[in-house]
Amino acid sequence: MNNTPASAGWGWVKQGFALFRKQPGGLSTLFLAYMIVTALLSLVPLLGQVVQGVLLPVFSIGFMRAAQHIQQDRPVVPALLATGFQKPLLGRLCVLGALHVVAAVVAAGALLLIANGEVLTQIAMGKAQPDPELLRDSGLFPGMLMALLVYVPAVTVLSFAVPLVYWSAMGPGKAVFYAFFAAKRAFLAFVVFAFSLFTIMMFGSQIVLLVLGFNTFAVALLRVLFVLLFGVAHCALYAAYCDIFGTPPLADAPPAKGPAGF
Repeated sequence: MNNTPASAGWGWVKQGFALFRKQPGGLSTLFLAYMIVTALLSLVPLLGQVVQGVLLPVFSIGFMRAAQHIQQDRPVVPALLATGFQKPLLGRLCVLGALHVVAAVVAAGALLLIANGEVLTQIAMGKAQPDPELLRDSGLFPGMLMALLVYVPAVTVLSFAVPLVYWSAMGPGKAVFYAFFAAKRAFLAFVVFAFSLFTIMMFGSQIVLLVLGFNTFAVALLRVLFVLLFGVAHCALYAAYCDIFGTPPLADAPPAKGPAGF
């Protein structure tokens, strides 16, 4: 693992944009296929959301490989999304997915522990207007901050465990171990990375809403912005992986084969 200065976080974001600009159509098509699958899963109440969380690392490796293809000047095709469904890779990635679900549940618990659940329910159901006084009384912002402090570190570690399972043929436990210490050593770079993406997302959203207001066209444009940033984020994560662990082999790396311990 390479030493990583804080400034590397912004560098990963810039590399993410550079990779995305090379094949925006291919990445957008990949994202569209992912959205169709998740929309179908959402039709199943509760279980569908759980399955989405478990399969997130399975789909993530497809986006990581897409970034690798762009780096190699190779086309991005929808079939890359199925990379993680090959055995025995699928089982290992689903273990990481289960950890992701646990992290999401713990983060939600932290939110509800601090925030006023009754007030949040009223806002969500449209029974109360989210004015500043109500939001202050609800404890939403402190609750969200606590949830982010739980969820973001967990997702960061899991995001780097995924490519370690694929390209380094590690078991999920070993991959999480290495990813944890990599994230710890590059903590400031990840802070800059996350803050940069969050700032770009918030700034872009505010510009759209200020210019167009809240209407159907603005919502559609915000979805386009989300698609763009989703692709950029995965390209940036791939750049971060290359910076910390080294660039994967130029040839297509096969999925991990044979037994690998947890």
